[in-house]
Amino acid sequence: MRRLLPLIVALLATPAMAQAPRLSPEGEWLATLAGPLALAPENGVVLSFTKGRVAGSAGCNRFFGGYSLMPGLTFDGIGTTRMACTGRRAEVEAAFLAALAQVNDWRLGEDGSLELLLDGDAVLRAVPAAR
Repeated sequence: MRRLLPLIVALLATPAMAQAPRLSPEGEWLATLAGPLALAPENGVVLSFTKGRVAGSAGCNRFFGGYSLMPGLTFDGIGTTRMACTGRRAEVEAAFLAALAQVNDWRLGEDGSLELLLDGDAVLRAVPAAR
């Protein structure tokens, strides 16, 4: 038993054992990029993925719909509320919704960011939302 203890401790300390790969984008994310447009936290673009549903703020209006992870990542039935938006809020929302409509896959960036992809290129990028 004494010989096994160091082996068990070494296995438990291995980083691969400590953090399993993420199998879905579940959780709440704060968008930092929508198409060519860089976003700041004050733009308030948030995505929340929960059990096949996505919802959040598009910058002015709320959005909602479904998503599927087979194959890649696709969104369906995306809808929004219909408040009037002007200026930067309208620009942010238009860029976000246009990028969201293009997504066909996803990955986690090396920095832990969520990258929503069009044919391998990030069209939306988000970081975990602070709780």
